[in-house]
Amino acid sequence: MKFYQFGSFDPGNNPFNLFASMFGGAGGQNASQEERTAPPTPPPRPRTTKKGKLLRLLVYLVVMGIVYYVTLPPINLQAHPFWSFAAIAIVFALAMLTTVSDGGSGNVFGPDGKPVQKPKKLTLRKGLLSLMAIGIVVYVICSLLSSPIFQAKAYSSIIADSITVKDISEYTPTIDNVPLLDRDSATRLANRTLGNLVDEVSQFELGESTQITMAGAPVRVHPLGYVSIVKWFLNRNTGIPAYITVDMKSQNTKIVRLEDGMRYSPSAFLNDRLERHLRFAYPTAMFDDASFELDEDGNPYWVVPVLKHRILLLAGTDVKGVVTCNPVTGETQYYPLGEIPDWIDNVYRADLIVQQYDWYGRYHNGFWNSIIGQKGVVQTTDGYNYIPKDNDVYCYTGVTSVVSDESNIAFIFSDMRTRETDYYEIAGAEEYSAMESAEGVVQHLNYQATFPLLLEIEGQPTYTVALKDAAGLVKMYGMVNMSQYQDVATGKTIKECLANYRQLLIDDGILSEEEVSAEETQTVSGKIADLRSAVRDGTTYYYIRLVDDGSYYALSASDNEAAVLLNIGDTVTLEVTGEGEICPAKLK
Repeated sequence: MKFYQFGSFDPGNNPFNLFASMFGGAGGQNASQEERTAPPTPPPRPRTTKKGKLLRLLVYLVVMGIVYYVTLPPINLQAHPFWSFAAIAIVFALAMLTTVSDGGSGNVFGPDGKPVQKPKKLTLRKGLLSLMAIGIVVYVICSLLSSPIFQAKAYSSIIADSITVKDISEYTPTIDNVPLLDRDSATRLANRTLGNLVDEVSQFELGESTQITMAGAPVRVHPLGYVSIVKWFLNRNTGIPAYITVDMKSQNTKIVRLEDGMRYSPSAFLNDRLERHLRFAYPTAMFDDASFELDEDGNPYWVVPVLKHRILLLAGTDVKGVVTCNPVTGETQYYPLGEIPDWIDNVYRADLIVQQYDWYGRYHNGFWNSIIGQKGVVQTTDGYNYIPKDNDVYCYTGVTSVVSDESNIAFIFSDMRTRETDYYEIAGAEEYSAMESAEGVVQHLNYQATFPLLLEIEGQPTYTVALKDAAGLVKMYGMVNMSQYQDVATGKTIKECLANYRQLLIDDGILSEEEVSAEETQTVSGKIADLRSAVRDGTTYYYIRLVDDGSYYALSASDNEAAVLLNIGDTVTLEVTGEGEICPAKLK
């Protein structure tokens, strides 16, 4: 047995040192202070090889390529989507450049595991952060300086040069060539016609329609679209086989089949998608919504306005031209303003024209006037409609004061191809008051009025509406005098409505008998099969139906005294104005 002598004590053999070393201690009480406080040596930082860097770059490019392929932002500083895409690209690049650190201290370690001082030169990461900061500052400053507070004159001037003030006597749209259907009714007719495509009805559906003017007539053109990605995959080789037209006046529908199917469409996928096809052809262009139109030979085209911002970088949207795309071949063509073919009707969207006029009406006397004094501040009414004129489509909407919501002070009539805008100053009921007035006449039927067309009838500005049932089908038509919107006439056909409206103008003393006689009339004769009477506005009317005739002819007792002597079975000769279930007439 070995005994330890106090005088010859060996610290290295001290059992306490052995115990401490088991728990990572520095040694006995004579261990140095440096040994007790030295941090553990960190592991060496792995070095990124050239292969690793190339792999990171490849991953970055693939991911951003996918993002670009899906979002399709224009490479244009004026485009808001470009700024969003650039922000995503920078953030992802920063994520890819993340380095290994020592748990958050920010120290970067060399190959030997020892901390090294960061280089003072500008690194790629700092450059990207600086670029992002600069971009945010520029975007915010441009957004603030583009505000109407600073740019009221610029906003009001966008459409100002296109406005021409005209007298109401120069307003020419009449009942002869206006659409009698609205968009929803035309879509219903087109859907019924689509059912005739027996083989294709399960493969395709109606796309967004466009109103155009063909040979002076209002027509809605409905492209077909793929129902789903599966239907696109099954039909991608043959394409979309047809489109549908609806005559807005005669209500005739037609399926137009194509020799070669349409490959490029907003409903297609991958590179056949219209937006992607155009983006790759015009990477910097800012596109508006595409419209489906026909040229003079009936060939289909996609017409896509190209936009620009006229106020700094990010505000004051306007049109600089259009791109056309042949949906069969994919051939594209850019036309600047002033060189756009006459067959193109939709260069300026109605929403854009209305927005630009609202800027003019609100800010033409300055920003603060639009808030405080509001002298001369006007705005468009909530809604618009389309009226054909010559070979163009015009947008109509009313103009009202910002402090009044029940009457119009004027209306505008804008060419959607050139943006030439006619301003007609005339006081009268605003469109929704006219709609309510027409609905009130048939309130027992619960019909809903469409947004009206303003027409010139017998020298009177007249709102014309379609009255639809709960299923959305047009059942009647109504005409409301703009100046005296309590004067309302209805009819089951537009001709019947027109005849009743003319009679109403006579009854109110607005129109004379001679003026009505000058209208197209016809003479009918026969035996009276049915005879009824009613009092309307204090005047007795006799309603006569002749044998083998489905119409009733309304005779005013004040204008036809002999009508009180008529009986069933009598033979009469009548001078009739208009057509329909009830027609104004006179004894001859």
